[in-house]
Amino acid sequence: MEIRIFEAFNGEAPDARAFAGRLQRAIDECAASGGGRVVLDRPGVHVCDGIELKDGVELVLEDGVTLKASGDETTYRHRPGPFELNANNTPICAFIYAKDRRNVAITGAGAIDGNYERFILPDQGDEPHLKFYAYPRPMTVYLEHCEGSRLHGVTLCNAPFWTVHLVGCVDTAIREVTIRNEMRMPNTDGIDVDRCRNTVIERCIILTGDDGICPKCTEETARYGDCCNLWVRDCHIESQSSAIKFGSSSFGNFENCSFEGITIRNSNRALAFQLRDRGSARNIAFRDVTITTRTFSKEWWGSAEALYLTLLPRDEHTDLNGCVIENVTFERISGDCGYGLFACAEDPRAIRNVVLRDVSLRAANPFGSAAEFDVRPWKGGDRKVVCDGDDLMLNGASVTCENVRIEAA
Repeated sequence: MEIRIFEAFNGEAPDARAFAGRLQRAIDECAASGGGRVVLDRPGVHVCDGIELKDGVELVLEDGVTLKASGDETTYRHRPGPFELNANNTPICAFIYAKDRRNVAITGAGAIDGNYERFILPDQGDEPHLKFYAYPRPMTVYLEHCEGSRLHGVTLCNAPFWTVHLVGCVDTAIREVTIRNEMRMPNTDGIDVDRCRNTVIERCIILTGDDGICPKCTEETARYGDCCNLWVRDCHIESQSSAIKFGSSSFGNFENCSFEGITIRNSNRALAFQLRDRGSARNIAFRDVTITTRTFSKEWWGSAEALYLTLLPRDEHTDLNGCVIENVTFERISGDCGYGLFACAEDPRAIRNVVLRDVSLRAANPFGSAAEFDVRPWKGGDRKVVCDGDDLMLNGASVTCENVRIEAA
């Protein structure tokens, strides 16, 4: 079945409520018939309240179409709290939502606009880190416990919070998607892969204020297990935080993840492990990555590290006994950075079997002088870790180097 929803409006311009109503009815009709395509083919900006995807439905946004979120959270689908930490008993919501679904898809050459302007304080001028009304704010696309989901070709822009949040999903493919968010907007992660299995992200462009691609294991989603079998290939990422980051929510394990052919530009950190909870990271590989890092205002976490491996307790109650970062490979990594590699763990033996092979970096910060490193969030609050600046700041971690050159720029 294929439904072109503009045929129902006869040239009229419906308001957000009417548009969402017609769009949702089309999605429901397709799902009831066994699946199909719901097509938006009238160029222009179409403001819409929240919608929910259903089994077997492909939402198609053709070239020139922008589906813009109304910003009215009362119309969005909500998930009860807690969120991120069990202590944070707050619900979350999303503009486009699906849970317990199979074979949902969002495709086409059009755009989805999250309408972040509705969620920030007015008159902020050139403020480098925009102030907002609330945390959390709506996610643009939220998929939970879905199987066989696809995002292909679309542009996602102006997210007020996490752009794409995958929770407990299996066999997800995100290909040729562009994410363009306001670079000064906090918490606008590009793609959060939360306790998912078998996820492919290919040929994507991600320009966002917060983390670009972020594998995580939030505390409240423990029923979905670990985050494993993630393949990321041929992507371009720019971020005022970390381009690729494991954590900081790490209440489960990260295993068997591969990143290849990645270009990172103008990011506060490039490749980061920010484990702060009871999880471990094992069997992770980064290959053929080019990097440019730089620092931003103090609100953005990072010190322009190319490689960042940290395993530290979130608070005084966090027990990391037995947790590790191990069997991690960085191969054919090159570019310009503030610092080459920074590793830090309360037990240095917890970072082990890390291999750097064919790594060539130019570090802007001088060697031989004291350097401060931002390790938020951790039990030390805003306190930074100080060590002697060098090409590799290992702090006791086990790292093997093969053809590695990190020199002062």
